[in-house]
Amino acid sequence: MVTVDDMNHRILKLLMMDGKMTYREIASKLRRSPSTVRDRIRRMEDYKVVLGYAAIVNNELMGMRSDAIVLANVGDGISVKELRKLHEVDGVMEVLLISGGKRVMVRLHAPDNHTLDNTIASSIMPLGLKDVEVRIVLESVMRFPGV
Repeated sequence: MVTVDDMNHRILKLLMMDGKMTYREIASKLRRSPSTVRDRIRRMEDYKVVLGYAAIVNNELMGMRSDAIVLANVGDGISVKELRKLHEVDGVMEVLLISGGKRVMVRLHAPDNHTLDNTIASSIMPLGLKDVEVRIVLESVMRFPGV
């Protein structure tokens, strides 16, 4: 078992700000040895405190100019396993079960609003979502720490 003590929290905060930081860079900021930082990070990876590392992509430069939040309810008999099929839909970035009147939230990127609408109608709703509400994201104020 790994303890997420103050030092591990500080390491995690630095990694969340910049996942490409080297052990040496983190060690320098925390005034610890690179081997100590390396061992702590590896232990957090082994115990699944750190699940992985990802690139934060500028969707607009990648041609994805429409960004939406889809809120919906799940039809009768639809399981979480079936909701995972949303992962296969082009443009689906995130699927969350949430509290409130709508129980599912899907984050979706598309080249334009027409494609966005098409994806929702032809690929998302047929998976069993109902009472669908679409919210277009006008501007991302802060999506990730440091970005």
